[in-house]
Amino acid sequence: MPSIIDRYLAREIGLTLLATTLALMAIILSHRLAIYLSKVANGLLSRDSIFLLLGLQAIELLVIFLPLAFLLSIMLTLGRLYRDHEMAALAACGYGPLSVYRAAFILAAPLALATGVLSLYLLPITMDLQFEALAKARKEAEVSMFTPGTFREVLNGQHVVYIGALNGTELHNVFIQSRESNGDLSVTTGQQGHQEVGEDGIRHIILDRGYRYRGQPGHNNYEMIQFERATLRVDTAPPPESWQHRETVPVRQLWGASEPRLQAELQMRFNSPIQILIIALWAPPLARAQPRQGRYGRVVAAVLLYAINFNLIGIAESWFSHGTVGPSIGLWWVHGLFLLLGVGLLLQHHRGGQGFRPFRAASPTGRA
Repeated sequence: MPSIIDRYLAREIGLTLLATTLALMAIILSHRLAIYLSKVANGLLSRDSIFLLLGLQAIELLVIFLPLAFLLSIMLTLGRLYRDHEMAALAACGYGPLSVYRAAFILAAPLALATGVLSLYLLPITMDLQFEALAKARKEAEVSMFTPGTFREVLNGQHVVYIGALNGTELHNVFIQSRESNGDLSVTTGQQGHQEVGEDGIRHIILDRGYRYRGQPGHNNYEMIQFERATLRVDTAPPPESWQHRETVPVRQLWGASEPRLQAELQMRFNSPIQILIIALWAPPLARAQPRQGRYGRVVAAVLLYAINFNLIGIAESWFSHGTVGPSIGLWWVHGLFLLLGVGLLLQHHRGGQGFRPFRAASPTGRA
């Protein structure tokens, strides 16, 4: 049964974890929002899909950054307790720094379990929806990209489209300049029009009641055609279903898979929960500081260690996906290194003769 002090430390770390997670999510999502707004301005995404994409990416980012948020919460919380002499008071009551592990794992165990559920089961679903929504948004951008009063290139510069007015999906006073395959230049105008997507996924602009002028620049052999309806293709090919990535593969299909990339994906989904448990091992001794010692230097050191871990995981995943290492090595060697780091920090303090005590025990004469 957790003691009152255990619950107090777990609550303090948990509150800091919540605040740190919200701060990290706000920073990353605001950066993604700026990227999406830039793409909307350039006609690469539909503006109606921005918040849907941000909502779907929030779950992915939560799984990725929960280990970092947990590390920062331990470092900040314990650093404050050491600075404010609270750990000294707890040690005087018999609550040694080794007992901090109990409070850390009280929070780390359910957090790792929740992260594992998100990573294994919910994340593939949201990733599938995210890639599909992204592809749809890029497709719908062909409609929203036409801003009245501006020229826009489509079909890799083959057409230049000008829209005089836009009423919903209805286009008015349309001007299109096209380069023909034989070198001719054509200009098509229409009073109104709209866009259609065929069963093959190809998008066309349909113009009503207009004219087409075709010929070679510098020559007087232009021909004029009056039409009631004309169709202009604005897509090079149907959009590929690029959202069918390994991140969307259900976990039941990853178990027993023989492809290295699927095996690597399975181990990557276990990465965040394992990181949280290992961080609970090496972060508490790293957060230990003397009462008048600054705590932010240790926070920077912890973040650097996490950055090393993050990059090593990326290297290990690349090696595993390309078959350089087998599944028995996979990503486990990175987790093993940081597990040894935690054990090494633990043994270092014991061999130093302080036994994780913030102060040496007082002698019978009253001297430290």
